[in-house]
Amino acid sequence: MPGQKRRRRALLLTASAVALACAGWVVWQVIAFATADPFRTEQSAPCTDAMRFADQKGLPAGAYDATCSVRVWLDTQYDAEFRIGRPALRTWLASAYPDAEWDPDCYPKSVDACTHVELNPAAKGGAMAIDIDIVYEKDDRALVRFSPFDV
Repeated sequence: MPGQKRRRRALLLTASAVALACAGWVVWQVIAFATADPFRTEQSAPCTDAMRFADQKGLPAGAYDATCSVRVWLDTQYDAEFRIGRPALRTWLASAYPDAEWDPDCYPKSVDACTHVELNPAAKGGAMAIDIDIVYEKDDRALVRFSPFDV
């Protein structure tokens, strides 16, 4: 009987230690999750992925200097930034988003034109909406920020 009591005590101590370790791990995960800033988890992404998310076959013809990134947490947002000549930009926007309503009073004020496009139905790629900001640069070119996201 004394050996049986020792085994029970050892088993109880082992189970308690495992339970305490598990509880500590859960608390650590909750704290890590609660203090994580999801918008700091931005990662570089292929621009083809960013455009495909919004059902575009790729960057518009004539686009250059493109950089793209993605943020994924509760939702997904891609950011594609590229330069393009204004005539090529007008052609692309007229074919891709002919019903977009352009607002000349954008935030930040450094943006020359902006629009928000609700996709209904959602894009097959996953996007539910797109924000597009345009900054007109010299030499008849524009800097475009194309941001499709789901909600």
